Amino acid sequence: MNKYLFFLIIIVFLAKTGNVFSNQNIFDVDNIEFSAENNTNRSKLIDRGFKLGFEKLIEKILMNNDAKKLSNIDINQIKKLILKYQIIENKNIASKDKIKMNISFNREKINQFFYDKNILYSDITKTKIVLFPVLIQNNKYYIYDKNYFYINWNNEEKETNLIEYILPIENIDDISFIEKNKNSLESTDVKQMLNKYDVRDYIFLIINSDKDKNKIFLKGLSSSNEVVKSFDIIVNNSDEDLGKKETIKKIKIRINEIWKSQNLVDVRTPSFLNIFLEIKKENDLLNIQRVLNSIDLIQSHNVIELNKDYAKIKIKYIGKIDKIKNKLTEKKIKIDISNNQWTLKLS
Repeated sequence: MNKYLFFLIIIVFLAKTGNVFSNQNIFDVDNIEFSAENNTNRSKLIDRGFKLGFEKLIEKILMNNDAKKLSNIDINQIKKLILKYQIIENKNIASKDKIKMNISFNREKINQFFYDKNILYSDITKTKIVLFPVLIQNNKYYIYDKNYFYINWNNEEKETNLIEYILPIENIDDISFIEKNKNSLESTDVKQMLNKYDVRDYIFLIINSDKDKNKIFLKGLSSSNEVVKSFDIIVNNSDEDLGKKETIKKIKIRINEIWKSQNLVDVRTPSFLNIFLEIKKENDLLNIQRVLNSIDLIQSHNVIELNKDYAKIKIKYIGKIDKIKNKLTEKKIKIDISNNQWTLKLS
């Protein structure tokens, strides 16, 4: 099929479906890029995008072992999980034979799919983490200067990486702190050093680097939970820089797993919450219902009592109650909790 005709069909399709994609929806997968090979028909191209999109989704929200269980899922089963999709002709792509696709997976069908597979997924959105790496090599401590991990940590970031790493700015006080505590870094309280960055989550990382093995120690705060981990990374590359580059990739995989594990959602065990909405304006109830519909963790909600002053709403949700609270706060909803009773106010 002529490529221009192909894109014309897609434009017509989009006009009819009115696809709208949200950066806040964890079941949205954007910027899936793949090649439009010669003589490949439209159906096969779209199937390829669906397959890649599903792979990106499970990489993002599943623990590695669970993601591997779904590596060979049939394309027809993937299609049943898709709510809508969008194909983009991106002028910035170097090759004209490249295609970009956005996919939105159906929340209810995905939840049922994971329920049937007995798999937990992570409710995650893009987050910031302060990362302070200290390199120990040949019994010397490197903090900023000559610290490969500090200098190169954010190089070659993957577009799909949902963790934005913030490296500390060179500071004489930090250097003095590390020097003073270098013989007991693993047990040292580093909060006072890292809390000045006004970012909730942080990781203090010690890399004891040797020719064939890097001993890793990390501790920090992830999703309000304290984390302490020790592990070894075997170096399989004779080139020292390439070995350290590979070590960064493997540490990031470990950090991603930690972050996912702190945000797991069990679709098999929903919870219920009654909230009271103060009604001040005519559209307050409609607006709060729109907000509740936009939160992935909320499976359903029903108004069980209504008068001119307030509405009592019963919410069925999955995941942690703190996540519900945080998502409502992100949407500018004021929450007052007194004696376990939630009262919401719209701004």
